[in-house]
Order: sequence, then structure tokens, then C-alpha cells
Amino acid sequence: MSVPALQVIDITKYYDVRVRRITTSMDFRNYISVLRGKRDRQMTALDHVNFTIEPGLVFGLLGPNGAGKTTLIKILSTLVLPDSGQALVFGTDAVKHPRAVLKMLQAVLAEGWGFERRLTGRQNLEFYATLYGIPRESARKRIEELLEFCQLGESADVMFQKYSTGMTRKLLVGRALLTDASVLLFDEPTSGLDPNSAADFRGFLKNVLVRERGKTLIWATHNLYEAQQVCDTIGVLNKGHIIATGTPSEVRNAIAEKVNMTITVQGNGVEPGPEGFEGISHIGGVTKVETRKDPESANLMLAVEATRDVDYNRIFETLSSMGQKVVGIEASQPSLEEAFIRLTKGDKS
Repeated sequence: MSVPALQVIDITKYYDVRVRRITTSMDFRNYISVLRGKRDRQMTALDHVNFTIEPGLVFGLLGPNGAGKTTLIKILSTLVLPDSGQALVFGTDAVKHPRAVLKMLQAVLAEGWGFERRLTGRQNLEFYATLYGIPRESARKRIEELLEFCQLGESADVMFQKYSTGMTRKLLVGRALLTDASVLLFDEPTSGLDPNSAADFRGFLKNVLVRERGKTLIWATHNLYEAQQVCDTIGVLNKGHIIATGTPSEVRNAIAEKVNMTITVQGNGVEPGPEGFEGISHIGGVTKVETRKDPESANLMLAVEATRDVDYNRIFETLSSMGQKVVGIEASQPSLEEAFIRLTKGDKS
């Protein structure tokens, strides 16, 4: 049994919200609220957060502003200590052994923080290799490999200030891989990229880093389309709680109280209308049936609305008993965006 790439176990983090310096009217109102006991002196940023990521997968961390994503990212990056709980990277505790964890997990932030604009891409990587204590000869070979791997070979000796946003992102990946980290944490990795560059960078991360190199990716994002396309599993964080985990399909289906199907049957002279398919409307779970002619053929199309526990077999058995031949089925699912909105608003209806 393999060791999980990352285990987050009951992580909790509080922040002191008492106002120490009053500079705005909002600060003053917060200060008065605390004094009057109308507001807690502590804000819970993360409340017993739990999830597990298996090696070689892309895990999407989704959540609205203020959900606690940034705090969790800082804890995983060993920049902030949790008040309780554990973060284990391949079984190593991030609090007790931060240096060991940073060899296995590296954060890749969207901004090009930490790069010297007047140095080349190669020189920037050489600087960080020295900072990480990598021997010079090993660093030289590693940097050459990473520049080619990150598709920066032709721009390796160009000053960083001339790098495009996409090139900066790839240099960030190169810096993160100097220690050959197994887990990479990306915060909004494609923000600021044009659609073509974003698609290229997503493909690079998914196909090269994950599939070819076997890396594990944590993908914090607001881009729900991107999460649905790239992530193997996702966790939805809201108000400091993980409120849903699973594959994108599982999270979508978790909020789907109703299902909608379009069943196409071969035309056989039956006129469109609910009366022709009354037996289906009596099946348990079916809430609505509408029929119409297929505009491109003589077939009939049944729009069936039902609850999640509907007996699909009964529907097809009923159609068969009526002498109807099913020639097509389409089922609609809620989008990940719809699931995200309902979950974060506490609405599952």
C-alpha cells in the first residue's frame, strides 16, 4: 500500500481579529464590536480540514474568496503554523520537519516573486541552486536539464525582465523542480495567461509533469472549467471547512436532486403528447414527461425529468412494452460551476 503524497489531518487555524491600529471607519467599528462582545476575538480560518491526495494525481482546491485557501497553502508551504492538526507529505510532518518537507513539496505562485529582473533565466536558477545548497557541478547539469524540460532552452540567456507571463510560469516550475520535489502546489497557475498560453501550460503540467514525471499537483484555482478539465479529484473549501471531495463528476452529482433525460424513440405513428406515454409518468421518481417530434427525422423525443432515485429499468421496460424502440439517450448533468455555487451558498435544492 503506497504512502499518500499528502495527508491533511484535522488542521485548524485561528487569527486574532482584534484591531491594534485604527486607520479606517471599518477598523473602528470592528474595535467597538469586539469591546462590546458582539464579535469574537478570534476568526477561524480553517476548521478541522481533512483530505488525502494519492501520488501522481492532480488535486483541485476550490473555494470562494475568504474560504481559507491562502491560509492552507501557507501551512502546506511551511510558512504558517497550524494551531492544531497535521500536514504529512509522504508521511513527513510539515511542522516537525519543515526542511525535509520543502525538499518534497514546493509552492509555485502565479507571480514571479524572487526573480532578479536583470539576471537571465539561467542565472536566476543558478542563484536558487546555490541557495538550496546544490553542489555547483550537479546544479549546472540539473539547470540545463530543467531549462530544456520547461521549454526554455532558447530563452535561457535572456534577461528575466523580457520574459512573457507564460515563460515566467515555466521558470517558476523550473525553480520548484531544482530540488526534484515530488509535490507541486500551484496557486492560480494560469491567471493572466491568454487562452492559448493557458491551454499550453495546462497541457505541460498535466501531460509532462504528472503523466511523464509522476509528480503530484495541488491546483488552487477559481477557474472551474480548468478544474473540471485538469483535476482528477477536487476539494471544495468554504468558510474554513472542506464541504465536498471527490472527482468532478462526483461533486457535480452530489448536488443533483433531479436528473433530466432526453430519450429518442423510433417514429411509429404515435402522435406526440403526454397521453401517448402516460405509463412513464406513473413510474416512481418521474416528475415530468414531455414529448416532441425530432425536427430532423420522424422520431419522437421524450424529455423526462425525475429524481435521482428513479428506476431507469422501469422506464425502458415500459417503452419496450409499448412497442417503442429506443434509438438515442442523452442525460444532462449539473456543471461544476453550478455545484460550486450551490455548495458554497449552502443550497442543494
